[in-house]
Amino acid sequence: MSANIQSPEQQQKVLQAQQRNQLRNKINYYVADNGTLTGTATDISHILLNELSGFVNKLSEADSLADVKASVTSLKATIGDIEGKVATGELTFPYQSKGLDTVKQEIIDRANGVNDLL
Repeated sequence: MSANIQSPEQQQKVLQAQQRNQLRNKINYYVADNGTLTGTATDISHILLNELSGFVNKLSEADSLADVKASVTSLKATIGDIEGKVATGELTFPYQSKGLDTVKQEIIDRANGVNDLL
């Protein structure tokens, strides 16, 4: 049996990997290189971490409904407009195109794979 002969399943995996690499090359060329994408993801993480930290700290000290509402002021000012932009189609996220179930499964697979290596 030749090493070049692959099962249909193996051929499909190779084709999917090639298509994924072509798409990643297009993203790299037309939108952003890996460093820029990583930088953007890092910026998002930092913004959310800072805002979530402030929200949690304020919420933990809230004594009234007014305090609870006040605890979200900074978070709303920082990211509150995102939901409206998604609703109007002004902003779309890749997970919407890929499908939430697909993205969640990718997250699970990646997390488990890294954890297994650790």
